[in-house]
Amino acid sequence: MATGRAAILRKGAVELGVMRSGMRQKVEFKVVREEIPTGNVPYLSTDRIINLDELNRIAGEIGLPILSPIGKVFPPGKKANDFVGL
Repeated sequence: MATGRAAILRKGAVELGVMRSGMRQKVEFKVVREEIPTGNVPYLSTDRIINLDELNRIAGEIGLPILSPIGKVFPPGKKANDFVGL
């Protein structure tokens, strides 16, 4: 399983174990890019509703922002401009 940031971006997707509804589940996250005025920002995207605490944990561990139906989540201390050019 690719868990390094560069490997995930190269592969274009990653399957991660997340806690959903009190159960540990494997959820596939795909890399999508969003255009902002300063360039492209890669996000790990999922259509599943995942608890915000769990999204924060994943973003911090992986080091990439996450896009979900709840919203956009960034690793602690980071913002979209920190990921331009990855």
